[in-house]
Amino acid sequence: MVSVFYPPLKCDSDGNLYLRTEVGGVYGIHKLSPKGEKVAVFEADSNPDLKVDVAPYFALAANGGELYEIVYPHEINRYVFSYKSDGTFQSAVKLAPGFPFSPKKLAVFASGQFLISGEEYDKDPTGAMWPFTGIFDSSGRLLKELEVGDEKELHDMVSSGDARVALPGNPHANRAVDNGQLEMGADGNAYLMRWTNPAVFYAISPGGEIVRRFTLDAGGSGYRPSAMHISKSRIAVLFVDPQSKDMIMRIVDLEGHQIATYDQLKVDGRPKEPLGAAFACYMENPTRFVFLGADDNDKVQLWLAEPH
Repeated sequence: MVSVFYPPLKCDSDGNLYLRTEVGGVYGIHKLSPKGEKVAVFEADSNPDLKVDVAPYFALAANGGELYEIVYPHEINRYVFSYKSDGTFQSAVKLAPGFPFSPKKLAVFASGQFLISGEEYDKDPTGAMWPFTGIFDSSGRLLKELEVGDEKELHDMVSSGDARVALPGNPHANRAVDNGQLEMGADGNAYLMRWTNPAVFYAISPGGEIVRRFTLDAGGSGYRPSAMHISKSRIAVLFVDPQSKDMIMRIVDLEGHQIATYDQLKVDGRPKEPLGAAFACYMENPTRFVFLGADDNDKVQLWLAEPH
């Protein structure tokens, strides 16, 4: 029996798939070969010094091999765990921004520094949190807090209860931040995507500069960016309309120039073939998309889609 949880799936340059699952009672990030064979398991509980409550996000090293994971232990501090490519636990780095915050997304530069996106608490602890983006060194020290430019707008939208980003019953949550994506590009910059329509992208350099900003429109007001993956110099974003379940895949380069758009093939208004539960991987040349699915016995399957 396989249960798939957040965070999103990722692939490395060799086509290995990383997904958080529980398989045979073993909970962790499972590394699968392109053929679906288990290669390694990354378990946050492998660190005996901390009791882990949740590990909400992981990232792959820019230079390949290592895996990094945001960890919430049973304390106020937040950590980044690192693992070798075979799943061996390496280190626990305590993040030290100097104030209480909630890290949500992580990217690792070639230098070993972390780019972290999340939220920090307002002076009023019951109020909406503020979007946070920062560069940390490999010891967890905050080097630079970034202002990407949308912090006040997103904060005010949550404060006013705007349904586009606010989550009913949770005054802290900001879905534009929480459901966003963060991945490294081949140019050495990290690409932060906000969960909005149009989706907003920020290209961030290792030095913490906002290199560029661009938007990607799904073409319909009901769509939201379900997943984003980068392959070499291109970005693939899957947009999904939660009401109609319609899907659109858009491809852009690292400057936001649109390259291609793919609609899901339909027959009599319905998808001809299912695309699986989640968009897992994108490969640029030849263009291929890997989706995660399951058979009738709830066994994980990888479904390959090609544009026509």
